[in-house]
Amino acid sequence: MIRNATNDLTIKPKMSTNVLMGLFVAGMFMFLTTLYVVYSQGVKTGNAQLERDQGQLSTLRDRLASVELDLDKAQEALIFAQRQKQIQEEAYRQLNLAYGNSEQKNAVLGARLDFYRSIISPEDGESGPAIQSVSYSFLDGQLGFDITLVQAISHKKQVRGNLKVTLYENGLVTERWPNSSSRSVNYQYFQQVSGVINKTSLAEKARLKVELKLQGGETIEKWVNISSNAENAG
Repeated sequence: MIRNATNDLTIKPKMSTNVLMGLFVAGMFMFLTTLYVVYSQGVKTGNAQLERDQGQLSTLRDRLASVELDLDKAQEALIFAQRQKQIQEEAYRQLNLAYGNSEQKNAVLGARLDFYRSIISPEDGESGPAIQSVSYSFLDGQLGFDITLVQAISHKKQVRGNLKVTLYENGLVTERWPNSSSRSVNYQYFQQVSGVINKTSLAEKARLKVELKLQGGETIEKWVNISSNAENAG
């Protein structure tokens, strides 16, 4: 059997403008609705993030205020500590000064005590007048000396007499003190006598001879070796 060929042509009806406009409006509505939903969600998310950020910022501000308060307290404590340190250092300095003065006073008192002991009970046990010590210094062409006269153990009588000092250089007499006459002395316990001999220079071998001639005729002598560049006592 032979089938006859047929050509079928289908023609779709064209959409009307109203239908197209409705579809366009519906599409725009859905787009705007989706955009609004996305925008609203974004705003909501942004507000939530803003609230979290503001909360963290507030926390950070509180922490900063706390740190500043702690810093102020630490600075006040530091200032207080520095003042306390200054007070302690000043107190320590005053204590050292007082202790130093006390040591100096004790040394002076000790020296005086030894001096009075030497008068009351001398080491040699000898009683009567004596030349206890002779100290000297040579400076700027002047030979200065200090002589301490004592009366040991017994002090019932006054010691009266004359004192003179003679400078020997290389075995020869070069100067005397006083120049004209002897220095009179009068004491019961002790007496200190000072004098100066003008001398441009001193020989290497120089000695001082101190003589105390008592009223009764007895003479007490003391020799002291001296140096041109030193200070000593004898």
